[in-house]
Parts: sequence; structure tokens; C-alpha cells
Amino acid sequence: MGLLDFLRKNRFEGGTDKMYPRWSTPPDRNTEEWMQSFGENPRMAVIDKIASDLSYVTGKLYRIKQDGERQEITSHPFLDFMHQPNPLYEFTASSIWRLQAIYLMLKGEGYFIIERYYDGTPAELWPVPTHWVQMTPYQGNPFYQVRTTDGMIMNVSVDEMFVMRDLNPLDPYRRGLGQAEALSDEIEIDEYAAKFQKKFFYNDATPGLVVSMPGASDDQQNRFLTKWREKLRGADKSHGIITIGGPPDHPATVTKVADNMKDLDMVNGRTFVRDAVLEHFGVPREIMGITQNSNRSTADAAQYIYAKNVLTPKLRNRQDAINQQLLSAYGDDLEWEYDDIIPHDQEFDKAIALDGWNNGLLTKNEARELLSMEPIKNGDIYKMNFADLFLQENENPVAVSSASANMQYADGAPPMEEDRDQIEIEPSDLIELEEEKVLRRAAEIKAKRIKAAGRSIERTRRTQNHKFELGVQQYFNQQHDRIEQALNGTKKAESENVWDAIGITEEEFQKLSQAEQQSLTMQFVNGLLDWKEEEKLLDQILTPLWAETYDAGAEDVVRMYRIPAINRPELTSTARLRGGQRITQVTQTTKDQIAKIVSEGLETGKGRQELTEEIMDAMGSTETRARTIAAQECNTSLLAGNFDMAQRGGLSTKTWHVTNVGKARDTHRELNGKTVMMSEPFVTSKGNKLMMPCDPNCTVASETVNCHCFLTYD
Repeated sequence: MGLLDFLRKNRFEGGTDKMYPRWSTPPDRNTEEWMQSFGENPRMAVIDKIASDLSYVTGKLYRIKQDGERQEITSHPFLDFMHQPNPLYEFTASSIWRLQAIYLMLKGEGYFIIERYYDGTPAELWPVPTHWVQMTPYQGNPFYQVRTTDGMIMNVSVDEMFVMRDLNPLDPYRRGLGQAEALSDEIEIDEYAAKFQKKFFYNDATPGLVVSMPGASDDQQNRFLTKWREKLRGADKSHGIITIGGPPDHPATVTKVADNMKDLDMVNGRTFVRDAVLEHFGVPREIMGITQNSNRSTADAAQYIYAKNVLTPKLRNRQDAINQQLLSAYGDDLEWEYDDIIPHDQEFDKAIALDGWNNGLLTKNEARELLSMEPIKNGDIYKMNFADLFLQENENPVAVSSASANMQYADGAPPMEEDRDQIEIEPSDLIELEEEKVLRRAAEIKAKRIKAAGRSIERTRRTQNHKFELGVQQYFNQQHDRIEQALNGTKKAESENVWDAIGITEEEFQKLSQAEQQSLTMQFVNGLLDWKEEEKLLDQILTPLWAETYDAGAEDVVRMYRIPAINRPELTSTARLRGGQRITQVTQTTKDQIAKIVSEGLETGKGRQELTEEIMDAMGSTETRARTIAAQECNTSLLAGNFDMAQRGGLSTKTWHVTNVGKARDTHRELNGKTVMMSEPFVTSKGNKLMMPCDPNCTVASETVNCHCFLTYD
């Protein structure tokens, strides 16, 4: 064991330049008795409460970079050491730090012997009771002299002793001063009061009254005692009154025979001492379970005061000692810091989080942090009240709002079809005219349910589709600016000079083969922007909208079919929607569009200025394209959430419906009213399989793009 190894150690490793007094200081004569009273006096319970609460506080290890930034370290030998600083099972980390805190509060000193590895890093900590330290270092003798209970004496170098001390204002160079020592009189008073009460009830053979009867025989004395006991003995006769006779001319007198517990006011006296001890340590009464005249508000305030004014200063003191005496062995760029234990007003934080998020003042992750929730991927976004659009941190809400408003009046942007919500499903499509009236009535009810389901999904689609339109158009507007800057040289393109790739004449270009021409134009396009970054930017815009719309589709099924919301699915990955593939297609379409303009321009001999104008005209006319992409992404995520919720809810069949029979594509019109099992696909007349409208797993664009069909379930 490390403690015994010090018998074989008598070395001193540096530290002679430290300031020590010229004399050593033994412990106070009553140190051991004072330590012993900790386990005997209930007034010391507050010390145990503070020490126990301090012992379980966790912390983090940080590495300090050269620029001052801190980086948390989750795997390090020091963390392993702090987790298990002693090989004995009973000497857990919390137990030895509890001892350290108790020693500090009782006597103002706490000691650990440090066992080190060969490289000087700490391996074990061994607690040393304060009264074991017989001598402290002084000039010429940089050692602590430790005497154990069996009389063994060892000298411990100052570098091998972890020391915490509350300095004594009278003489800071000598022994420490414990916070509890100022309460020695109060604690002794309480101890003596408890012993007095014990003797009062125990009966130590001390009579409460002596009656002198000169000349009385033993028989007379016994009769007197018997009569006295009959009148006064017993719990119901205690502290009673008795009268005795006397000479007729003698005045009446009242004589107090003995003090009782009520007269001594023991209860209030001990309560006063208890409160004095708590006030001295700054601990509110509620912390010790004293709840008279307390309510929830005062209890919460007590926790705040206790953590802020009592625990936190002691933690900071210990933190400084650990950083200086233990962590320094691992290097100068590390820092140990205890976690913040001051309780926060959860209702206030909740209000700040929700108001900040809803008003666009906090990002989603910042709001989640206030709610004690883990950050999520793509959560560094703001919510914009204008149509609930999600914006990045560096985006201008005014510019986006203006752009979204202008979309309504942009040239070439066709209006939304007004008759999309006119669900053309007639009862006659479901039953034969000659069937019984009861069947016709049932069919009418079913038709109304279908129409209601169609209108419900269409309302959700309109709301979410508008958000997608704003988001996609915002992306195209910003991409337009980036392309313009790259073409005009105001912003560095992916290549040093993007125009160098096509610096040839019309004749030279025409002499190239078709493959060489295509390679040349794509070299120009690829150097124009960082297209991977473009895909990432679009993904950041669409991901939160995908998740929101997916949830809206699931909620629609919950509302229509009254499915328990506990089964609600979550869009944990965009792979469910195959969104990444479609984003790549969007980027590729843009690249192909630019490549076509450049190729045709080079064939006809157009110059740099003309090519720039044509490219920018094409990039500026994106309203129709934005609507198409928005509709596709909205429908895909909405119907995926709708279908997944129905499947989770235990519904067994699904039926295909079109919203407008006259405008539906032939393959979907043929599926109108068809019912299959939930696990089976719909098969179109062209042999394409779809689990639902806009199925993200279907790669045939003619079956999914601009599809406005929907499903009902049974």
C-alpha cells in the first residue's frame, strides 16, 4: 500500500524555494477530541451534509489552446485517477473527498498523501486525519511528520502531500482554523444539555427532595413515604401540589421544591443552538429538513442560496488546489473545472427558450440548451415569423422576406392551381345505382370521409409547400449572387480564374470533338463554385422542413383516424426520403444548364460579357423551378409521414385517390379507388411499384414529380 511505502522513502524533490516558518507547529491538544465529537453531536450534522453534497459534484477536464479556447477532454489518465484515486474499495472518490471537506470544516486542514507513478503523475491518494500530522514543514525541514494510531512516524515531503488549509487570520503561517471551531461553546452547550436530559430521565439515584423527621421511628417514616407516594407518584400526578399542616399562627407559604424541564426551557435552548450553528455555516433550515413555515418558493430559494453561497466557494477552493497540486503533473495546458451546481429557474429558462425560438432570437440548439436538452444536427437555425421560414445565422431576414414577397408577382411564376382542393370523388364512383339504399348511404358516408381526408392533407400540403417555396427560392437567389461574383471576379471561384478554362476562339472550339467540348465546358462549370458546398447549403435549408412536414403528415393521420400519438414515428434520417439524391439532381441540373449556355455560346463565338449575361438571366429565372422542387419535397415528406404513421398505428389497408381526375396522369387515374394491403405496393400500368404517392424509393420521375394524389386507410 502507498501509505506504508513512505517508511522506505526519505527523499525531497524540489520545493526548497517555498516559504516556510522557522518553527514547526503541532496540532492543538483538543484536535482528536474535536474530531471525535463530530460523530457524537447532532449539531455537527450540517458539516456532514455539506461534505456529502460536495463529494458527489462532477467536473470536466479541459485543454487550453494557444488562442485561449478551451476544449473538453473525455479520455485522459487524470480522469481515470479522479474516478478511482485509491485502490481500496471503500475509499471511493466521493468518500475521500467527503473526508477532506470534513477535516477542513472541523480544523481548517485537510491532507492526502500522494503516491506517484515513475513519471511523477499522481497514482493514489491516501487521506491523513488532521491530528496525525504532528509537525508541519519549516525552514530547513520541508517535511510533514505523520504519526499513525499505532505510533508509526513517517516524514512526508511537501511535494508528496496534497494540502488544503483555511488560513488562520491570527497567524496564516501556522495551523489552519476550521469554520466549526468558532462554534465550540455552542456545541458543548448542546452536548451538556443532552446529557442533562438523559440523566433527568435515566434516574441516577439522586433524590429530588429530602424530608427531615426528627424523632420519627422507621414505621412512621415508612407510613409517611407510602402516603406521599400515593398522592404524588405516577405520570398523571407528576409536578403536583401537596399541603402540610403547621402552627395556627404561622402564615401560609409556597415553597418551590425543584426545577423541572419546562422551567429550564431545554427545548427552546437546543433549538436556538441549532439555528445558531446553521446560521454560522450559512445553511438555510430547509436544507436540513426543517420545514416549519416553509413553502415551495422558500425551499427553491434555500437550494439556490445553499448552492451559491455555501457549496460553490468551497468547490472553487478545492478546484484551485487540484489544478495546482495534482493536475500540474500532466502539463501546464490542462484545467480541471467542477460543474455548475447552482440551480436555475426552470420556468424562467423555459419561457426564454420558447420566446427566443419563436421570435427568431435564439437558434433551436440554444433553446434546447436552456431546456436541458441535447443539441441536434442542423439545429443552428433561427425561426422566422414570416411564414415560419428557417434562416441560417448569417442570413438577412429582411432580404429573405422581400424576396419571398416578390415571388407572388414574379414573371413566369404560374399561380397555384385554385382547384387543387376540389376533390372530385362522387358517391356514384363507389356503388352501383341499383344497389340498396342502405349501401348507397354507406357509400355516401365513405365518400365524405375520403373527401375530408383529401381536404385535410391538402390544407397541410398548402401550408408546408409555401415554406418549401420560400426556402428553395432563397437558396437560388443566394446561389445567383455567388455565381455572379465568381463570373465577375469579385469573389474567388473554385478555380483561380474560372474564364481561363474556356480561353479559346470559336474556331478552336469547333475543331474539338464532342467529348472534348463537353470536358472543356464542364471544367469551366466545376471551377465556378464549390458544388459540394452548394449541396450542403441546400440540405441545411431542406432538412428542418423535411422533418416538420413529415411530422405534419403523421399528425394528419393521428387526427383523422384517432390513432394514439404514442406510436408517432420520427424522421431520424433523411435517408428515409432519399433527399440527398434529389439535392444532387438539383445541383446537376444547374450545372448542366450552365454548361449548355457556355457550349452554345462558344460555338457561336460569344464573348465573356455575353456569356455572363445569359448565365445570370438563366439563374435569375428560377421561380418556376423553385415551385416544382418545393412541391416535390413537400409531397414526398408529407406523404411519407402520413404513410408511416398509418403503418405504425396498425391500419391494415390503403386506398389510392387522385385530387383531380381530369388533371391526374393516366397511370394514377387507373389506380384511383384501388385498395391493397399496407405492406403491398401499388403497381401502375407501366409496371412501376409505389408504396404511396411520391414514394421516395421510386426512381421513375414520371410517377412522382408533381403528383398530388393521397391515400386513405382502414
